Amino acid sequence: MKIASPLIALVSLVAIACGGAATTTSPTPAPTATPTQTASATAAPAAVAGSATWTVSNTSKVTVKVREQLVGVNLPSDAVLAATGGTGSFTVNPDGSFSADSKVTFELSTLSSDQRDRDNFVKQDTLQVRQFPTAAFVPTHATGLVLPITANSELKFTLAGKMTIHGVTKDVTFEVVARREGTQLKATATATPTWKFGDFGMRAPAVPFRVVSVNDEIRVVVELVATGAGA
Repeated sequence: MKIASPLIALVSLVAIACGGAATTTSPTPAPTATPTQTASATAAPAAVAGSATWTVSNTSKVTVKVREQLVGVNLPSDAVLAATGGTGSFTVNPDGSFSADSKVTFELSTLSSDQRDRDNFVKQDTLQVRQFPTAAFVPTHATGLVLPITANSELKFTLAGKMTIHGVTKDVTFEVVARREGTQLKATATATPTWKFGDFGMRAPAVPFRVVSVNDEIRVVVELVATGAGA
């Protein structure tokens, strides 16, 4: 019995992980698993009970604001650029952690403002989108988020993760206000604190005869739309 009990417990755990029911009959001894089989079994993380998976909608948008002083204009103003067409998915667990495959991505080629010349300069010179075409965010933890997310309830929480832009990855945080409407989740995430160009290995834009100066501060707001399980 001292040998059979651990075997029964092991079989029960495997059966639960695979979605089946555990049996209480004593199993016949199984051959020792090869190293390849063991590595394969541990590579796939186990599902966490109570987790929620959401798929990012291409109606999601990122808005970037930078303070600039233009030639011939007395006062500085905000240059406002937006990128659309978010993709990806994320799974958040009851403890606020996220699955390892969670990621939200935006194509930087979609970035645009009210000035085509500005857009071309920022994409070609500052962001170098041909070499670094995407901005990707990998969420790691949500503080203050309680699952399950109930319908028609407003949520406020802090989201931490890793942002990759221009080939550089940096730890960032967002203050998030979100609301669930049926199977849809809408969230506005504001980067706090703001970012600097140097955080991602970039230089502030400088356009001779057009832009006098650009503040080294990037204000980012993500308007995320995602769909998930039914209410």
